[in-house]
Amino acid sequence: MANGRSQAPAGRSAAARRAAAGPAAARDAMPIPIPADGRDDLIRLSYRVTADGRAEVSIRGELDLASADRMVRFVSEVIDQNEGTITADLSGLTFCDACGLGALIRIAAHAERAGRTLELAKPSRAVARIMRITGVDERLRVSAMAGRLT
Repeated sequence: MANGRSQAPAGRSAAARRAAAGPAAARDAMPIPIPADGRDDLIRLSYRVTADGRAEVSIRGELDLASADRMVRFVSEVIDQNEGTITADLSGLTFCDACGLGALIRIAAHAERAGRTLELAKPSRAVARIMRITGVDERLRVSAMAGRLT
């Protein structure tokens, strides 16, 4: 964090870390929050690995020009360090503009290049609406959209 950048944990592969830690560590994994780095704390990012080995990323706050690159770096590191499907929980995302939508497309493309699937889960009503209007919901794998557009 000395350079002002927030980073996901680095080191051994996800499979090696889970094997070394045992099943209890995966089950009891806690989200790893990104500490504030002097900028406005408009976005809060964390992730955890579930007992079945799935990585779940939480994206909360505002996803826009000011926070898009930070989110892309964080989620890309999670994708690179974990196997299988990555779920991004958008239920706490209160605002998303065109730059934010572009960032979601960038992380989905990164996951695809890495041979992984990125699932965007539980977008808020406002985020679901902008995804529908722009057609992003058709390009990306988005779950739990039903009933969020009224």
